[in-house]
Parts: sequence; structure tokens; C-alpha cells
Amino acid sequence: MTALPALPLQQSPQFARALTAFGSDVVSTAPVVLQRRIGTWGGIRFASRIRSDALTQAPRLINGEDDAPAAYRAAGYRQIMTPAHVAEWDLTQTDRRAAMQGKWRNRLVKGEAAGLRVRQTYWDGRPHWLFHQAAAQARARRYRDYPFALLAAYAAINPKDALMFEATAKGHPVAACLVMSHGLTATYMTAHCTPLGRDLQAPRVLLDHAAGHLTNSGHQLFDLGLVETDHAPGLARFKLGTGARLRALGGTWIRLGRRRDTG
Repeated sequence: MTALPALPLQQSPQFARALTAFGSDVVSTAPVVLQRRIGTWGGIRFASRIRSDALTQAPRLINGEDDAPAAYRAAGYRQIMTPAHVAEWDLTQTDRRAAMQGKWRNRLVKGEAAGLRVRQTYWDGRPHWLFHQAAAQARARRYRDYPFALLAAYAAINPKDALMFEATAKGHPVAACLVMSHGLTATYMTAHCTPLGRDLQAPRVLLDHAAGHLTNSGHQLFDLGLVETDHAPGLARFKLGTGARLRALGGTWIRLGRRRDTG
């Protein structure tokens, strides 16, 4: 695999292509900046997971990638939301399993002995049972997920960069997860598991299998997404149990000055 910058999904060229295919107004691809309509503000340029040293397009609203408040302030921004946190799994470590928390590792071993059948495929954007179940789960738990159409656009326009991992027990699907590859980094996108799958520890088996596949493919970092200990403590423990590092992002900032951006 050719060495590429370790960019978060939202700033990757793969995501920029998917956003354009999805119909978003992409005004810059390096960094990735969108033009969006936000309430009475009208058209505003927005960038997600943008580094503090990549503000060349000076978007009005940003979610910062690095925890560098002085740099954002120096660029003319005012903070309006405190930083979120992400779990990042280092795939270059010598012994990934030894870095797992003991309880997580023991449950993984239990899952590996449960007779699950695991398969991985390149998702091409066609409908899959995972997305119907994941959407229902998001509604029930009151959180927002990426639209299926955007994920499908990513898969269609970036062949072999959308990886589907599935587990079956006695011929029946019990768990699935979608991972997006972008350069040396991959991002855990969405997942669903049945009650039987949870009993069989299928989510841990799938995530460990995904990490092994990514490592063998030359990836260096597995972004497991946001960690919210208040709203989703179980999911937070699941992600951090892998041995992933908790890292603060930069928070949400708005640039002072002109009221309205122009595209």
C-alpha cells in the first residue's frame, strides 16, 4: 500500500468524492470544506475534523481535529462547543491482543470458541440488512448516523474501500459491521448485533477480525469513532476495551467577521 497522509475520514479524498456524488456542495477538497445552509445564517462554509494548520479556506464553522485552542483563536475563531473524544486503535503495536483489557480479551476468546463463521466482503453500495437494523437502532437510541445514500456513494465511488464484516451462527446472521478504508487509516462506521450475537460475543470477534485484516493490509490506525461515556457508556467500554487510545478532538469553533460566506 502506498504511504498516504493519516487523515480522518471526513478530510479524506475518498469522503470528498462521496460527498460530491451524494450531492453535497463541496467547495474545497484539501481541506474538505462544504457549503451548507444553517438556519438564519444562510450559506456557511463548514469543515469537520480539520487540523488547526489547514485553515487555508477559512470556513466559517469548524469541528477541529487537534486540541489546539490557541491556534484556532489565532486564526480568528471563537469556541462554541467543547471537544468530543475519539477512540483510536494503533494497528502498528507488536502485540495487539496483549494491549486489550482483560475482560474484553476473555470475552473475545469465548466468542472465538463459539463456532461463529466470519466473512469479509467489499461492499458495493447495494442494500444490506445491516443498514435497516442500524437505522432502527439509531432512532430508538436517538442518535444520528450517516445517511445510507452517503455510505452507498462512498462504496460505489471508492471500490474496495468499504469493507463489510459479517458473523453467522448456524447459518443465520448475528452481527455485521461496516469499515471504511482511507489511506493508512480506517474508520468504524456502523454495526448491528442480534441478542444471540451478543451472547456469542460476535461484536468482539468481528472487530478483532477487522483489525487483523486492516493490519495485514498495511493500515496503521483504526478510528473507532466517538466515545460518549455519558450517553453510551456500554459502547464506550466496548471501544476502549480493545486497548484503543482516547483522544480529545478540537471542539467546535465559529469564525468572527463576515456574517455570510459566499460559494
